[in-house]
Amino acid sequence: MKPLQFHGPATARAWPGFFVLALTAACGSSTETKPADAAAIDAPVADAPAADEATPDATRDVAPDLAPDLARDTIPDAPTAYARPEYTHLYETGLFTDRTMSAVADGVVEFRPRFVLWSDAADKQRWIKLPPGTRIDTRDMDRWTFPIGTKFFKLFSHGTNKLETRLVERYGPGPQDYWMGAFVWNAEGTDAVFAVDGAQDINGTQHDAPAQKLCPACHNGDDGRVLGFSAMQLSRTPSGPTLRDVVARGWLSDPPPADADYTPPGNDVVSTALGYLHANCGHCHNPHGTSWPDTNMNLRLRVGDKTPEDTGAYQSAVGQKLNYFVRQPGIMLRIAPGDPTTSAVIFRMSSRVTKVGMPPLATEIVDMAGVDVVTRWIASLPR
Repeated sequence: MKPLQFHGPATARAWPGFFVLALTAACGSSTETKPADAAAIDAPVADAPAADEATPDATRDVAPDLAPDLARDTIPDAPTAYARPEYTHLYETGLFTDRTMSAVADGVVEFRPRFVLWSDAADKQRWIKLPPGTRIDTRDMDRWTFPIGTKFFKLFSHGTNKLETRLVERYGPGPQDYWMGAFVWNAEGTDAVFAVDGAQDINGTQHDAPAQKLCPACHNGDDGRVLGFSAMQLSRTPSGPTLRDVVARGWLSDPPPADADYTPPGNDVVSTALGYLHANCGHCHNPHGTSWPDTNMNLRLRVGDKTPEDTGAYQSAVGQKLNYFVRQPGIMLRIAPGDPTTSAVIFRMSSRVTKVGMPPLATEIVDMAGVDVVTRWIASLPR
């Protein structure tokens, strides 16, 4: 068992080497505003190239407690489907060792994605609990799917003030066989109760937990319903298991080449901006996302993107006219090369007005650092 510790998003905690990675459920602090019917950045995405088998060299430079312990041929089948869970308290979910919720259970591993979702400056910790002996389906390296029984947890807090913990759990083989919801902590931090309708201004903060019915709006944009645990997000993650660690452990059904290093293309300014848009916008703005029918814009990256011009952001946003967004004087393009002030992406990222602000859910506070990252990229584009 591991004592539960709290820290800011940039602090790493020692993580055990059993079956756990970490959740990157892409939901922030969730204010319920109606989804905007505006221009997004989505273009059809080509299939990723077939992944090669990992070589023995994949075990080098791997966390010492992640040496392979099971041959791929001997890993048993995934667990069978089970009834949809009926949770009331967080301690029932398997995240903790007991009802005191003071220590994380064995088989639960913390992780951190390389590019994080803005959640109104809340601190976050993420964990995954993968059923023993199972593998993640990585036949499509851009869209991982997880075996039945996988659980992803995400704690939101302000310092030691615990606010909510979210859970995504797969309990069956169907596309809708996922339990998603938020458990809201009491002021004492001694209990967290499932809130089907969400909660507002938790424990004296501006932080809101989402209603359960809102969860699919973001999570259904990915086949595996998990938004931050992927080849792109683990390639250079600052803490927790890396893509190389996961390969060495035998967790992937179809591992990438041993030297695979998936990172957004371009120089630091370009790569950082594309990574930010991927993590904060790409779950809705992609061909599987909720915004695709109205916008056909793609902000999601692919492992096969070799140059900035290969990405959906360049192909479907740079220099592209708006679709449905209510026209603002002087703003006619999604991204106006060299001119952030007339780019709809910057205008909307800088607002939290209903049907104008982006993201339209899960945030009340503008991410000024994120706006700056994308502004610098747009300013660098040739007019």
